[in-house]
Amino acid sequence: MLYPFTFKPILKKVIWGGSDICPFKGITPVENGVGESWELSHVEGNYSIVDNGELEGKSLDELIRSYGKELLGEKVMERFGTTFPLLIKFIDARDNLSIQVHPDDELAKKRHNSFGKTEMWYVVDCAQDAYLYYGFSREISREELRQRIQDGTILEVLNKVSVQKGDVFFIEAGTIHAIGKGIVIAEIQQNSNTTYRVYDYGRKDANGNPRALHIDKALDVTNLEPYHPE
Repeated sequence: MLYPFTFKPILKKVIWGGSDICPFKGITPVENGVGESWELSHVEGNYSIVDNGELEGKSLDELIRSYGKELLGEKVMERFGTTFPLLIKFIDARDNLSIQVHPDDELAKKRHNSFGKTEMWYVVDCAQDAYLYYGFSREISREELRQRIQDGTILEVLNKVSVQKGDVFFIEAGTIHAIGKGIVIAEIQQNSNTTYRVYDYGRKDANGNPRALHIDKALDVTNLEPYHPE
């Protein structure tokens, strides 16, 4: 018989990561530079591991293959097979995340044989002056978008939103967006690790190289309509 599972967090160190996730989750010693804690993941190469009970040490993939419908339910398996369709994580943005966009299911399947990436954010905590980018402030053409990415003026046409603790944002695939510095969020998203980065403030990676951008792929998927609050 199955029981309520807890899973070991999968900690991700990134260039924009902070130091709030470990204390928030009670993890010692505290590690700096942790930007994400993947709480429940069936992303290949990052399967969550059970942390309690008689099935401790088993991966989520093993559980699905052993228990199938008993674990996921009939409707989920009918729609998604043996793939758990969600990825749940905490994100700690010490610095601004890149301006990015994600493909929808159809294009992600064609290009990457994966799900698209629609996501939802819950603001767990944030600095007093924290903000994020969510869609465009006005309608824009693909030609103007390409030019603004290339000349570094894309921020001028993005919708900048001040955030408060407890705010919720639904980011549909194709919506250009970025989490700003000083924000800790809980994110529920589709099971996908596909991101098209379009602007990154000129930052360099650990080897001193500019971080890769995915401009052509992003232009194909970006919704150019202005942001409409719901």
